[in-house]
Amino acid sequence: MTRKAWIVAMAGALLASGALAQSAERAAPVPPAGTAAAPAPASLSGLQFLYGSGESAALSRQTYAALEGFALAQAARRPADSVILAEGATPAAPDWVPCGDKPLAVVFDIDETVVLNAGLMHSRAGGPGAPRDMTVLPVPGAPEAIRALKAAGITPIYITNRTTNMTDAVIAALVSVGLDAPVHGETLLLNGDDALRGNKDGRRSSIAGKWCVVAMAGDQLADFSELFNRIVSVADRRRAALSGPIAAEWGRGWFVLPNSAYGTALKGTLDEIFPADKTKD
Repeated sequence: MTRKAWIVAMAGALLASGALAQSAERAAPVPPAGTAAAPAPASLSGLQFLYGSGESAALSRQTYAALEGFALAQAARRPADSVILAEGATPAAPDWVPCGDKPLAVVFDIDETVVLNAGLMHSRAGGPGAPRDMTVLPVPGAPEAIRALKAAGITPIYITNRTTNMTDAVIAALVSVGLDAPVHGETLLLNGDDALRGNKDGRRSSIAGKWCVVAMAGDQLADFSELFNRIVSVADRRRAALSGPIAAEWGRGWFVLPNSAYGTALKGTLDEIFPADKTKD
């Protein structure tokens, strides 16, 4: 069965995936995550949602429950294709790296996907002079799902734009939330591991050459393909994510975590967010 046919067949079953067990929140110090500009102290709504709300926690657990169920089902049937775009593919015309007999893996971003930089964002929101706090917490549902996948023979691989000089701190952060230490260059790829630096496509390509990737998780569109970051218009970027065959990937191979605190999603003027042709006069 082709991967396309399989994801259609499995869509209904995945909606019934059970919730994961509650995790204990543990912490470890890590260096700054390269999280773009600090939020203004008066603009707390995004921080309230991501780091404080039950709704955000529920979304994260829901996402990881769906990811775990999907990945385990895919592993049982050995998909023909990876969920990593092949070279030359586009969101409008996606093509996928074949799996062959490669071992199974799931690829994860780290910041605000596997760990929450709660301490760092708290410090930044406090403004100049605020105590520096580098505490990280687990994204709800992430450690349990990742451990379950690994127990089933599916290898977790992490791609992050933290730089190579932060390798030890990145590993320590993952271990602090109950995960096994990844191996740099094998199951942990950082900014600086190839010539593309912050562009993750090269690292994804190298992974797809060795592994059959059955799912990916991230909090930014570029955690799935750098092609999304080449789209300048706010409306066009949203349209690219929601139109054509690529739209079928969300929740069926590509899994997005909420991030209302920073990143490429947070842009656009009032007119770009609410274009005249989409709203009433």
